[in-house]
Amino acid sequence: MTTEIYDSTNIRFYNEHADDLAEQYLSKPFEEVHASWLPHLNSILNPSEQKAKLSFLDIGAGVGRDVKYLAEQTTVNREVEVYAVEPAQGLTAFGLKLTQGLNVTWLDDALPALARLTSLDSRFDLILLSAIWMHIPPQERADSVRTLVKLLAPNGKLVITLRHGPCSDERQMFQVNDKELKQLAENVGLTVIDTSANVTDKLGRAEVYWQTLVLAHASVSTASMRSLSE
Repeated sequence: MTTEIYDSTNIRFYNEHADDLAEQYLSKPFEEVHASWLPHLNSILNPSEQKAKLSFLDIGAGVGRDVKYLAEQTTVNREVEVYAVEPAQGLTAFGLKLTQGLNVTWLDDALPALARLTSLDSRFDLILLSAIWMHIPPQERADSVRTLVKLLAPNGKLVITLRHGPCSDERQMFQVNDKELKQLAENVGLTVIDTSANVTDKLGRAEVYWQTLVLAHASVSTASMRSLSE
């Protein structure tokens, strides 16, 4: 199957089932879905040296549950701007309503190129790919990681969730594993700083489970570990 057919198949599915999917996705709060890596988010929100502005990116933002939560982390002393990338317009319609009034910019874009986003020349303190990596064909993953590392701020963190288990509908999904992702990351100067244990599916699908990897620039990670040991 060509990438174009694969993309159109999945986008059509998400557009046609947007109402049902929105109900599912919004039934679970951010803190429950992303409990495995919340400490990393807290470290970004509360660094040793405060930043007046934080930039977050959610690729495959769906109906906006996660970007809404992230944008709401704005405080009196800290501005949070969020970019939401979502190619399925049916989902984006929900997201625009959910994040109305918040500092969220929605873009119709997709990996591996993220052409619209990369043209902005922005760098992000957090990049989130939640339930998206299994949609990326294996032959496009190296290019996708090369794009992501260019978007990641020097001290930023990249969070990728891996979906394991069968797909019971017409969406196109591909096998994923942490070893492949770790190797792709190492090839571009990223390193895995945390890997979650397998987590059961929050929507109750018995044969589906999730794994979360947190990545950072290898040079930054090494320096941080050296500092802790001194």
